[in-house]
Amino acid sequence: MGTPEQEPNHLANEKPHEVRITRSYLLGVHEVTRGQFRAFVNDSGYKTDAEKGGFALIWTGNEWQRRSGGSWRDVGFEQTDDHPVVNMSWNDSVAFARWISRKESRHYRLPTEAEWEFACRAGTNTAYPWGDNPDDGVGFANAADQTAKRQFPHLTAFNWDDGFVYTAPVGSFKPNAWGLYDMIGNALEWCSDYYGEYSDGVVVDPKGPAKGDKIGARVLRGGSWYNRPGDIRVGFRHSHAANYQLNVIGFRLALDPMVALRHE
Repeated sequence: MGTPEQEPNHLANEKPHEVRITRSYLLGVHEVTRGQFRAFVNDSGYKTDAEKGGFALIWTGNEWQRRSGGSWRDVGFEQTDDHPVVNMSWNDSVAFARWISRKESRHYRLPTEAEWEFACRAGTNTAYPWGDNPDDGVGFANAADQTAKRQFPHLTAFNWDDGFVYTAPVGSFKPNAWGLYDMIGNALEWCSDYYGEYSDGVVVDPKGPAKGDKIGARVLRGGSWYNRPGDIRVGFRHSHAANYQLNVIGFRLALDPMVALRHE
């Protein structure tokens, strides 16, 4: 886990270290979609952090804006129910996981950061799931590319066209070696962990720090439709407070296959 110092764009918080994952888990083939989140809201009446706060944080391609009345329903660009749901806070993501867990009597949750990276790497140790050369990523990811750069010339972008300026329907690109789509790009994905420095030595089934920093930041991984090549590497780490939401942030779920919930 982590990245070697010689990897281009390596950061200090990506310290390489050995991790052992001993517990079976399943990971969603796709990011949670807008249609799936809509079903949750329709069933439960849930209000997201954006809706409770009265605004969404929107990246326009040129600047961040506070959109009054914005939320996952209004993210600043067109989406269908097949797109990843965005403007999701960590709190919103956990609420969805609890809802579907109750519906199915199974234990859905956000993946740990270690589980996320293990699944994203899919047996590789390169900067990207497709290798070390960013130019070889055509067809694998929806990220800042020449399509977006034509609309936003200031972007640092990949040297290929993915055909999308903003989010794409889930599964539009090639999966990694383990059949998982959009692990890199499309939407940043929340992990369960508090953000913190990696541990030294070998760690087994890590769940991150026992407590968060002064804002209780949680880990985000995977990059999004607007991320540049250096920020969309497998080992790149990002974080925000649990109530923070942006139109580049979504999530995918993990499932503990042997755990059944008991209803009181």
